[in-house]
Amino acid sequence: MIRFSKIYLLLVITCLGLNTKTTTAQIHVIPQPLHLTTQKGDFVLNRKAVIGVDKESAAIGKYLQGYLAQYYKLQLALKVYAQIPPSTGIRLISSNLKGADGAYALSVTAGKITVSGKGAGIFYGVQSLIQLLPQVSIKPLQIPVCAISDEPRFQWRGLSLDVCRHFFTVDEVKKYIDVMAHYKLNVLHWHLTDDEGWRIQIDKYPKLTEMGAKIAYYAKEGKFRKLDNLVDGGNDGFYTKAEIRDVLKYAQDRFVTILPEIEMPGHSEAAIFAYPELGCKDSTGAKHRVRMLDPSEYTFKFMEDVLTEVIALFPNQYVHIGGDEAEMVDWLKSPTAVALMRKEGLKNEKEVQSYFIKRIEKFLISKNKKLVGWDEILQGGLAESATVMSWRGEEGGIEAARMHHHVIMTPLPYMYFDAPQANEQLEPIGWNPPVTWQMVYNYEPQSSQLTPAEAAYILGAQGNIWTEKIPNAPHLEYMVFPRALAVAELAWSIKENKNIDRFEYKMKQQYPYFKLWNLNARLPDIVGVDHVFTNAERFKQTLQYPLSGAQVRYSLNGKMPDSTARPVAFPVNIDVPLKDSIQLKTFTTWNLNAQHIFQSAIIKHVKIKSREVYTAELKPGLGYKIFKAKEINYAKLEAVPPVSMMVITTGTPMIMPVTDGDITCVKFSGMIKIDAEGDYELTSGFEVSPTLYLDNEPVIRGEKNRYVEPQKAVLHLKKGFYEFSGYYTATEANSKQTLFSLKDAGGKLLDPAVYLFLL
Repeated sequence: MIRFSKIYLLLVITCLGLNTKTTTAQIHVIPQPLHLTTQKGDFVLNRKAVIGVDKESAAIGKYLQGYLAQYYKLQLALKVYAQIPPSTGIRLISSNLKGADGAYALSVTAGKITVSGKGAGIFYGVQSLIQLLPQVSIKPLQIPVCAISDEPRFQWRGLSLDVCRHFFTVDEVKKYIDVMAHYKLNVLHWHLTDDEGWRIQIDKYPKLTEMGAKIAYYAKEGKFRKLDNLVDGGNDGFYTKAEIRDVLKYAQDRFVTILPEIEMPGHSEAAIFAYPELGCKDSTGAKHRVRMLDPSEYTFKFMEDVLTEVIALFPNQYVHIGGDEAEMVDWLKSPTAVALMRKEGLKNEKEVQSYFIKRIEKFLISKNKKLVGWDEILQGGLAESATVMSWRGEEGGIEAARMHHHVIMTPLPYMYFDAPQANEQLEPIGWNPPVTWQMVYNYEPQSSQLTPAEAAYILGAQGNIWTEKIPNAPHLEYMVFPRALAVAELAWSIKENKNIDRFEYKMKQQYPYFKLWNLNARLPDIVGVDHVFTNAERFKQTLQYPLSGAQVRYSLNGKMPDSTARPVAFPVNIDVPLKDSIQLKTFTTWNLNAQHIFQSAIIKHVKIKSREVYTAELKPGLGYKIFKAKEINYAKLEAVPPVSMMVITTGTPMIMPVTDGDITCVKFSGMIKIDAEGDYELTSGFEVSPTLYLDNEPVIRGEKNRYVEPQKAVLHLKKGFYEFSGYYTATEANSKQTLFSLKDAGGKLLDPAVYLFLL
């Protein structure tokens, strides 16, 4: 029975590798190109090759020249031509291609490489070329023959970087930009001010950096609140204007736009610490933490002065003003705010927020800039030309798009990379429940709730990272990568070109590049460390790993191994008796032990029996009871009359959720018919697992994220009938997912219409 799991695992890995190699000749470009064809053969790149450029592509040619010298020790000549000779080894040709901004064409033949496009397009073609280079510095460099024509789906393909909670140096920011550029991400949202630090030099208000950039110091001196939400008390620092100009030029050369964020009216504690007159006053005299700006004329003049200097630095058309998590109730105790409400006829604190944002918007418009804010800026009335970043789920973005405002989708949980990437107990501390790369990849920025015309207002998507728990650059890289690659593909590639299995293969091929770039991306999981329910007498499993040279330390006694345990190379064959349950725990290392991950799984022994039934009493399908509830408590549901009862007879049964605000709870029961004795695998395709029972034994446990804690039942079943039941909460998401699947020992998916029966 467990032999099935081992054989199936090897089959999946083999087929995935063979299919990709056959169709794309080892090409693993991320994001997936719009059109890609391959042929046999290679272009051999050696020191005799010349990079030929025209005037417009010269800077990109210099970038490529520098990349080859830095990572491959290959010194190539760069020549600028009015008309690049056809015989030139590498040609970067400026031309107006049809398609979206950033479109490019890349041709690799046995004799030459040609990249054509306009500006960013040529640069993106070079990035695809970089992913065709060998993953280690070997000579000669062989590049597979291929042809790519490509263009982005969305024009906003972003990552944020919070430098307020923990400060990152100029060189660390530049490295972040470098890796973004490799995957055609083109917007860096630079979070420059917050409660824990003010990180940008403002000449008119020097105390913003003299004091506001040294909050960690003042906290340790007892002159500022204790920074207890930071893992180590934080660190200090700020960017001079010269440093910001340096970073901006660096990003511009890599076709990355930098979006500055200056937080207001909340998240302003660092500014208020430096200039207390900015803070929201309390007419009751109560002393409490002040993070809100008082809506006074002094505040508006102050922030306009700040924005004037910010605008002079940043050339892009957008300025982010935050607007999130504003403690607006503070205004109800502020004499300034109360007087403003009377003067302007504002009914509540939300309308004060709207007034505040609209005043700042008016100022930005006067400077030919556009305002971006988090979705809270919808409260009280949205500013006329504002662009909304939707972070509290998709609802704010959907509302804004329906109002014909531009939107960037950055929703929890999918786009929040301060969440752990796997089981919370085995990963660095994070704010939210785990978010895996699969969850990121499966996200679709254009909601099905929008019409095509409304969906056109979605500018793109962005991954966010907040650094309260991220004290240094290696930790930052661990949290952001490889999840950022999933953002890159979902924002660049058309929906029809997305394929999660292909992406997984390509993503794992990026790790040698990560090593080349000294990037501390989180390692991929071992394939096969799953929670397993089985009736086998022995646990037999082969652990496989996609990265060459990785080692694993593992235990079966529930204790997590550490660096003192004996490492073994992959593949690892496990064959042990199984009487009740065992805990498999692994400690995987790669890249000379500099990187590691932990995994854990429980292999649970169950007893499954068939039962005799009179086949004449059977009907095809499963019986369903659907309940409406205010909260989920399945044990109490039987005491409540179901909304409806039904029998589902075709395909894999699904129930759509009710739409009146109640929770739709579903319970089902029936029989599984097994026609031939053998090994079978039962799994669920729900992202959040249902609870499934076979012969009243739990074989899939509910409320588990299938990417974080993969589950499967691997059972040897005799010919006969088995009681099958379960329950789940119906949601819009799982209405499009597969409730359960049953496969035989050969991996063949069985038809539910054949094996499901109702007694």
